[in-house]
Amino acid sequence: MSASAPAAPLATVLSEATAAVVESARSFGAREGSRSPLFVQNLRRDGLEALGKLGLPRPSDEEWRYTSVATVARRLPDLISAAAGQGACPPASAAARAALASLGPLGVERKAHHQLVFVNGRLDADLSRFDGLPAGVRFDSLSRLSAAPPALLEERLGLLGGHRAHPFVAMNAAFLADGAFVNVPDGVVLSEPLVVVHVADGSSGPAAAHPRVVVSLGENAQATVVEAYCGTGEAFVNPVTEIVLGPHAHLDHATLQEESTEAFHVGTAEAHLGPGAQLFGHVLSVGGRLVRNELTVRIHGEGAGATLDGLFLARGSQQVDNHTLLDHARPHGGSQQYYKGILDGEARGAFDGKVIVRPPAAFTDAHQKNRNLLLSDTARVDAKPQLEIYNNDVKCTHGSATGRLDGDALFYLRSRGFSPEQARSVLTLAFASEIVDRVPLEPLREHLTERVLGWLSRSREEMR
Repeated sequence: MSASAPAAPLATVLSEATAAVVESARSFGAREGSRSPLFVQNLRRDGLEALGKLGLPRPSDEEWRYTSVATVARRLPDLISAAAGQGACPPASAAARAALASLGPLGVERKAHHQLVFVNGRLDADLSRFDGLPAGVRFDSLSRLSAAPPALLEERLGLLGGHRAHPFVAMNAAFLADGAFVNVPDGVVLSEPLVVVHVADGSSGPAAAHPRVVVSLGENAQATVVEAYCGTGEAFVNPVTEIVLGPHAHLDHATLQEESTEAFHVGTAEAHLGPGAQLFGHVLSVGGRLVRNELTVRIHGEGAGATLDGLFLARGSQQVDNHTLLDHARPHGGSQQYYKGILDGEARGAFDGKVIVRPPAAFTDAHQKNRNLLLSDTARVDAKPQLEIYNNDVKCTHGSATGRLDGDALFYLRSRGFSPEQARSVLTLAFASEIVDRVPLEPLREHLTERVLGWLSRSREEMR
């Protein structure tokens, strides 16, 4: 019996993966060619050039020290090549429709909100609903707008994405095919949420998608935008979200990630806040094999603020990393961050959060808190809260804690007739509910509560 071939060195894996992805992106760009507007072609070209120069992140890169890029890189050439040749959106498979149905109140059966549905990165118009909005509001796919793009789209697309410095954002730009565009004019207040659903359908083979979401709110505009990611089978999902809030705009933005446990998800979002603008962000991860959620908020308007909440559940060999950057550049700004993780089995997680207060940002009020709950001896979380302050007239705090369920609380519940499993579930649900209850959209809160309960039920079954 011959010995198996030794694994290739990591540097070789990363280099070969980069070369394969660059070649696929070059072929993709050539095929799409003049069918896209010039500014889209330019963005693809810039992304391709940057990706070739940057390559995939290495373990020596401090910003990527907790994320196992090698795990993605080993499968990336096959995932990318399998999907790069896909043209128009194929009919949604039974598996894709089942994944949509699993979203419950956010799925396609609900008609109380407007929705865009993308399957493997391409719009499924039959499953979407984007009419009946107030005058001036644009909620549509990038592909439908590209034939006669509004000037605002050209101004916003690629403005914040960092495609010249971030390898996965560069990859998203190089493969740009479709995505969602949200524009709410000055003074318009939307009472219904705008829901963007991304389905990664790997039921018949590997899948890949690079969706782009562009959100622009004018002065005093208000909206709720939900991005939901679901799917089946093995997939690589590489979304980029760009948010621009005008003066005194108000945005509730929720990202729900519950893809297959065979899926790789690397999501990057960036928001720029004008004077007095308020962003309420919620990042919720309950699926995926390897997940990285990266959020940057530039508080560049005086009196602007951001409140960011995050919750992730991981079990088995899953890995979920959350990375945040709050950049305070103007006075009287504020930010609140509260992230929680619940891990079981051999799961891995990370919270890497940074707050920067620049010299002009006097009277900044910024607070950061991270709490993690380990349900097994083999689960692990890395936490790296950071404050970088260049002004003395501020209020800033940060902290992180990781531990087990409270023994006294478990004993109390047992003394009141709860079984060990019931007591464990009650305390875990209470831990998660502190984040879930902060989500403003009631259907999403209900859905998340059901997800947490289902996750706990599966954990109990695995323990038996």
